[in-house]
Amino acid sequence: MTRPPRLPASPAPPVVLVWLARAAQLASFIVLLLLLLPAAASAQDVYTWTAGLLGGIGGSTDVKPGSNFGNPSFQLDLIRVTEPRTQVGLRLGNISLSGQHDFGALHRASLAYATLAGEYLFDEGYYTSGVYVGIGGYRLRGTGQDGRSQDKTSAGGTFGLTGEFKIRRWVGVLVELSGHYTDLKDSHIFGMAHAGFSLHFR
Repeated sequence: MTRPPRLPASPAPPVVLVWLARAAQLASFIVLLLLLLPAAASAQDVYTWTAGLLGGIGGSTDVKPGSNFGNPSFQLDLIRVTEPRTQVGLRLGNISLSGQHDFGALHRASLAYATLAGEYLFDEGYYTSGVYVGIGGYRLRGTGQDGRSQDKTSAGGTFGLTGEFKIRRWVGVLVELSGHYTDLKDSHIFGMAHAGFSLHFR
């Protein structure tokens, strides 16, 4: 009596695919856990700190060449509530000014900044708006016409408008428009538009 032929064993999945599948399952579990925990943590919508991660565009109005608002930028926010509807925020950011043209007399220019501002909030119903005014420090870097690196710093001031749309009590979508005045030689006025996520915690 002849035995039926054995079917060839299917090859084992590559180790990389197995690892990716497990990582995807773990990531899905973590996301689900984060979405469920805040809802059961507390019924009170009270937070002390807000952290934000934003990306956007920005540029300057009074520099030639290089007057362009399409330059990529990013910004990190760390904000502390001081009173109801009042908070103080530290914002750190950077704009890459090396677009299609030079920024004034600089090649591959970038602007780094740090601002400290007081903000007042308004409850608009389905979102929260804010207005802030503060001071800042600015550093403009680039390569001069002679090929040497140049580094210029200046103090300045900032004014901004914010809007936050809550996804849950602890996380939201944050939109921000800001203007900056500096005493830099190449440019004095900068404008930026950012959007990203905000995370609230105690």
